[in-house]
Amino acid sequence: MNFQQLEYIVALEKHKNFVAAANACFVSQPTLSMMVKKLEEELEIVIVRRGMHPLEFTEEGLSLLNQAKRILAEQHLMREISKELTKGIDGHIRISVIPSLAATVVPSFIRNVEEGNHSLKVSLVELPTEKALVALQQGEIDMAILATETDVSSFASYPLFEEEFVAYVSPFEKLPARKFIQPKHITSDNLWFLSEEHCFREQALEVCSFKKKKKSKITYDAGSIQTLIRLVDENGGMTLLPAAYIQFLSTKQRANVREFAPPVPIRLVQLTTLQDYPRKKVVEFLLEALKPSVS
Repeated sequence: MNFQQLEYIVALEKHKNFVAAANACFVSQPTLSMMVKKLEEELEIVIVRRGMHPLEFTEEGLSLLNQAKRILAEQHLMREISKELTKGIDGHIRISVIPSLAATVVPSFIRNVEEGNHSLKVSLVELPTEKALVALQQGEIDMAILATETDVSSFASYPLFEEEFVAYVSPFEKLPARKFIQPKHITSDNLWFLSEEHCFREQALEVCSFKKKKKSKITYDAGSIQTLIRLVDENGGMTLLPAAYIQFLSTKQRANVREFAPPVPIRLVQLTTLQDYPRKKVVEFLLEALKPSVS
């Protein structure tokens, strides 16, 4: 057994067939197939069901696949640790960010990283919270920018900033004529939501203190905050936004923003890693690169 064979079965899961996996690994299809077959013979387990389109893993193969991801993640981490010990802030770090934070956090974060005096390479990807936590555990990413609490036995979280919520309300909605509104003024009948994979949806539900969905004839779970804004503009109703999104609104749209009365509902944004993630210098550098991004 070797690392290369483990990389091959991980590629098979990603690409769902031998030809595409071989191309991704820069080997011939017969070579990849033979190496996977040798691994199966060594372990006395059938990993994949050949002849299936798309390719399928056996139940035993899935268990081995998850272990392969952990082993490869540890291999990657060993290389990164060695770079930190010998070169300081260097290597390649993979970070995910939840979609509801990407527009406000990522642009200035990229600028801050590029201006830093270091040799670190950073890859960024948008992932909803649940997928980000799975990716962390499987070693597919090194860190995640999240806005939810995590299991402290598995993950370590570093606070970045607190973000306030505001309501974005159609001018045709009937709300109290006051400077500030309260969560009780927002009803489920006319509230637009993000889809269930987004943690911002659950945070919005908690702010509004109800668990019902809207009673409209149309139910639409949006994929982005920009879509929520358009839904209110075109169809009426209301939605919740992170306060940082106000900067992207037009002058006309800003008139639709209603602030909450104290205590203002907030969410805590954090940089999350596995509990035993050892690259402390890199974590410290990235925390500094992220904090100025929300001034």
